[in-house]
Amino acid sequence: MPDQIGASKGRTGSYVSAVLIVLTLCFAGWSDARAADQKVFVLCYHSFLGNKPFPSDLPLEEFHSQMILLRSKGFRFVSYSDLLKGTVTGTRNILVVIDDGNRSLLEAYRQSMKPLGIKPLLAIYPNIIGKKSYALTWEELKELVRDGCDIAAHGYYHMLMNQKFYDKDKAEFIHEITGSKALLEKNLGIKISAFVYPNGVRSDITKKTLKDSGYAYAFTINWGTVLSPLNLNKDPLELPRYMVLKNNWGMISSSIIKAAAK
Repeated sequence: MPDQIGASKGRTGSYVSAVLIVLTLCFAGWSDARAADQKVFVLCYHSFLGNKPFPSDLPLEEFHSQMILLRSKGFRFVSYSDLLKGTVTGTRNILVVIDDGNRSLLEAYRQSMKPLGIKPLLAIYPNIIGKKSYALTWEELKELVRDGCDIAAHGYYHMLMNQKFYDKDKAEFIHEITGSKALLEKNLGIKISAFVYPNGVRSDITKKTLKDSGYAYAFTINWGTVLSPLNLNKDPLELPRYMVLKNNWGMISSSIIKAAAK
């Protein structure tokens, strides 16, 4: 009888263990499925003057109409800070990223973004800040940070971060990555964890240097979906963005709306 009881207990223990394993696998699959549903679409803008020949320069009215369209389709605007906190849910999320630091973003922020609840991620290369008439000043950047905007490094001189640049001048290559981070952190009193590749150009050595320099994430200009939390992405140093130009909004908006519905 004791042997039979022991065998019964053994079978029961094995059964319980098997059930626990199945439940664990099911929960893991359910978690992965839920995580895959947390989608963010990152839009890349540059300036909002509307009278420049550059394809990336949009009239403010056009930018505003794009944001209104997205909101009418059920999208909500999230911030980089939201992504870092892992609080983004659902499939219809938009993160606005504005590259370079053109002063026209001040008016765009005050007239359009702030009223719509948009807190953009500003990709800044420090060499022009407070030096060029078309660029933001450090005080203006501080004001935007105080108002909830996030900051990413965009190189120091906005150089193309490829293997060719590294091979030509390793010290300057590293300075683009470390120098921009250090100056932004010093002058703005914040932590910089994201890098935005100028023109989307990157290489393996770029990503290695970013990682070694304390960056956790980096954005390209490849089309695609960003997953939330950010650590779920296949390569956190190659997060996709849609670069909005004067003639491609129809394609971008259609692609985003379709992808969000999947």
